[in-house]
Amino acid sequence: MYYITKKKYQVPTFLNLTNLKIVFQVTHKYWPKKWKWLTEVLHHCPKLQNLTIHEGSSDRNKIEDVYRMDTPIVPECLSSQLKTCSLKGYRGVNCDFQFAKYILKNAKVLQIMTINASSMDINIKHQILIKLSLCQRGSTTCKISFD
Repeated sequence: MYYITKKKYQVPTFLNLTNLKIVFQVTHKYWPKKWKWLTEVLHHCPKLQNLTIHEGSSDRNKIEDVYRMDTPIVPECLSSQLKTCSLKGYRGVNCDFQFAKYILKNAKVLQIMTINASSMDINIKHQILIKLSLCQRGSTTCKISFD
């Protein structure tokens, strides 16, 4: 799939898709829009069980950290299917945190959220883990793991 910024592009429906890996190689200008696009993709993957998001390289000093997850309609896969979510290249900026929080809150059968932030200081990782642990969770059995 390609990240398309044109409004006329519609995401197709993937009725039988259970595993999805997305690699974002997006410049800072489009950073907040990618989460909105990803939420739209999730609406078109009703049987998605495993989601991996890999943050590609970008100019981390220019990231616009303004996006908030405020989607009123939760994708079907979150409310009944998603079991694993892996966020690779996690930077800890607000837009990343808001997306992780959105998944934790709305994924009713989520078993594990794995966050890979290998370039991050161990103390910062610990602070983020505490912050995420305090978030409301849709699944009572969900565990958060840092790699």
